[in-house]
Amino acid sequence: GEWADHLEEAYNQPVEDQAKITEAGAKVLKKNMEDYVRSHHYTHRKTGEDPHLADSVIETPTNVDGKVDGTSTVGFDPKKGYIARFLNDGTKYIRGDDFLDKVRNASKPAIFQAENEEFQKILHQKGLDDV
Repeated sequence: GEWADHLEEAYNQPVEDQAKITEAGAKVLKKNMEDYVRSHHYTHRKTGEDPHLADSVIETPTNVDGKVDGTSTVGFDPKKGYIARFLNDGTKYIRGDDFLDKVRNASKPAIFQAENEEFQKILHQKGLDDV
C-alpha cells in the first residue's frame, strides 16, 4: 500500500517538475543539433553580427506558444529557421539531407537517459527513492 501511494505521487508531478525533466532532454537535443550542423553544414566565414545556423539553435522549457505546460521546445532562431528548412527539405538548387529527423532519431536514447536522470533527481529530492 505505501509503495503504491509513493508510485502515484511519483507520477503525478507538478508542471514545473515536468518542465525540468523535458528541459534536460531538450538540452541534449540542442547540443546534438548544434554538433550536426557544425559538422555537416558549417562554413568557416566571418558572420559579423549574424550568427551561423549552428549558433542559432535554441531550447526553452515552454511549449511553442511560450507557456509552461511541462513540455520543452528545441528549434532555430526565427531569423534562421528558414535556412534550416532549406537544408533539411532541399530546394531546387540544394539537395536536402533530412538532418532534423536524423538528429532527433539518433538522440532519442540520450534524451530519454537525461530525462530519466532528472526525474530520479526530483524523486530523490522528494524522498521517493524506492519507486
